[in-house]
Amino acid sequence: MVTAMQVLVELLDEMRALIEALDDVEYATPAPGRSAGGIGGHVRHCLDHVTTLLTASYTGVCAYDRRARGTDIETNRRAALRAISDVATVVAYFDPALCSRDVDVETQLDRSGTMMTTRSTLGRELVFVANHTIHHNAIVAQMLQARGIGTARGFGLAPSTPIDRERRIRRASDAPKAKEALACAR
Repeated sequence: MVTAMQVLVELLDEMRALIEALDDVEYATPAPGRSAGGIGGHVRHCLDHVTTLLTASYTGVCAYDRRARGTDIETNRRAALRAISDVATVVAYFDPALCSRDVDVETQLDRSGTMMTTRSTLGRELVFVANHTIHHNAIVAQMLQARGIGTARGFGLAPSTPIDRERRIRRASDAPKAKEALACAR
């Protein structure tokens, strides 16, 4: 059985492989019309979430909105690759028994800084961080596609997307058969 930790490590490995395939300019260049927030910004953002989750396993507080912006990870591929390697190693050895541990999740609700604290578990937050990483990988894939750069098959796709796509294809291929059956019944 696949664990959420294994899924997150796989996502980090996919992110690492993508970064290794890019050059420094492709990695650091912002999206069109933006002055910041290139692929490196998305990578930093995802790694911040993973680090926040790991920290919460010690502190009991998960504060995703408290993160450093403008770090080397945003512009330096080597810094990003080191950080991914370090974080993936810790996630790989994350004790599954910790998944049931309660945590407080602090969330900033508005630009004035209003905060709300909710209860969750490390397991629920682990699933959130994995899905959040997939979401940002999808944005990165679109950014690269806009530049004419492809990504690995399935990069940035939610686990249910290929299954849903396969169902729709099957339904579409079954539609002519159903139409023929109705025609024969007339």
